[in-house]
Amino acid sequence: MLSHNGTKVLAPVNGVATLTADQKFFQIKQDGSWSTSSKYQFQSYDFSSLINAFDEGALASLDINEMPLKDYFLKFKSNPSFQIVLSPFSRYQHLDFEEMILTSMKEAYSSFIELLKTTFPKIEVKNFFEIPTLKYEHPNGIPEYFLHKQFHWDVKKAKKSLLSNEILYLGAETIYHILRKLYFGEPFTKRHLAVFLVDRKGRMDLEPRQFFLTNGQSLAFIPANLDKRYKIVSFDTVFEAIQPMDVNSLGYFNIYEHYSITLYEKLPAVRKEFSCIDCLECNQYCPTQANPFQLIKGKNEEFDKDKCVTCGICTVYCPAGIDIRKRIEEVV
Repeated sequence: MLSHNGTKVLAPVNGVATLTADQKFFQIKQDGSWSTSSKYQFQSYDFSSLINAFDEGALASLDINEMPLKDYFLKFKSNPSFQIVLSPFSRYQHLDFEEMILTSMKEAYSSFIELLKTTFPKIEVKNFFEIPTLKYEHPNGIPEYFLHKQFHWDVKKAKKSLLSNEILYLGAETIYHILRKLYFGEPFTKRHLAVFLVDRKGRMDLEPRQFFLTNGQSLAFIPANLDKRYKIVSFDTVFEAIQPMDVNSLGYFNIYEHYSITLYEKLPAVRKEFSCIDCLECNQYCPTQANPFQLIKGKNEEFDKDKCVTCGICTVYCPAGIDIRKRIEEVV
């Protein structure tokens, strides 16, 4: 909290609010996680009322290509044999949603677990929350990789289980928004946006900067409250093909597309592709042993696309700067 011109200003997150050096803008340094603004209130649901709540709240799966959650659950209505998998990770782990759920939404989380068991009494719920040995590393939040790793399935089987509705998969960020709607009455109108800074030497500032933004909110406040030397911005992560834009052209927050944003002091250097040096780093770092090295050698048939989870790791670690990601997109 701070006092400015006789007015008290409260930080909307656990943190410290201050004025920028030019005294024009407030900035908030977060030192804790958000909690919902409404109070927890237990509600009973059957399958029909649960689907209606998903529809009213405009909830979407943030794990399965942003599919409407209503449509996703309806796929399992007449399926007598499937499993429900609750993952503590999100596809893009920009925040520790497991910790947020278990600290500020524990009661709602427990109610939701019971709701799943009563709504699907014959279905096994595999809950991977509260397991201290599970640590997030990219690409743990990708559903087919999570199933591959936890159930020791090959990736092809994991993909098939998702496509054929043998697994109802819910990641931590999706669960977070389910709890907000079901037990706090808050629809999917807000989402967290993580902000990262990269200096001119390519070093990333790891100080956490997260904002809980409303869909359609202007993003002009981000460059306005940061050092003016950060002129380039991208909504893509380091594991994706970066599409840079001017920091003053951010536009508005899209709740279905935006989850993190990186600001650069200068335009990220376009990596020049050199000839493959046969180091096999791409294969060494590939988490599923899909053999991306063969794509570089033009032997596409020897690349195991059924194992690939398109995580981007091989591209990031290629010392020759070869865009293996692009080659994968051409064959997957």
